[in-house]
Amino acid sequence: MLRKFTSNLFYFLFFVLLSPQLHAQSLVDSRITQNLNNLNFKYDVKDDGTFQFTIPVGKRSQLIFIHSKTSTYDKLEIREIYSVIYQSTIRPNENMLAQLLTDNGQKKLGAWELIYDGNTYFIVFTVKVAANLDESDTKSVIDIVASSADAMELQLFNSDEW
Repeated sequence: MLRKFTSNLFYFLFFVLLSPQLHAQSLVDSRITQNLNNLNFKYDVKDDGTFQFTIPVGKRSQLIFIHSKTSTYDKLEIREIYSVIYQSTIRPNENMLAQLLTDNGQKKLGAWELIYDGNTYFIVFTVKVAANLDESDTKSVIDIVASSADAMELQLFNSDEW
């Protein structure tokens, strides 16, 4: 009887302790894992399944995020690849926002977004693309996001925080 109780307790603890890890793994899109591994990128995966990594941009660097979670429109599955250049409780001024809008008109792919979450403002350069990109196209989009975000971060803030 004690042996059966101990065995059941072991399986219960194993399931309870491993369950959050299994849930996080189930949120990770294996297509992104495969592409990033094939590209030899070193990355972390956040609890919500978002990939996070830093890549060089010239002598600088840029933090990139790729959502595992996708959205759909009709039959098109869409993924978001983005980089943050601003995070503050202070709303960006109109001059800064005008520069972002002007830059949006020059972009072939991607756009600037102002996100207000809770009491925090974020400026993000984001590209929303088909979720099933191959590794070459994934690399191209990552490069577009990184170079666009890094250039604007330098222009607006003269910093390399992100």
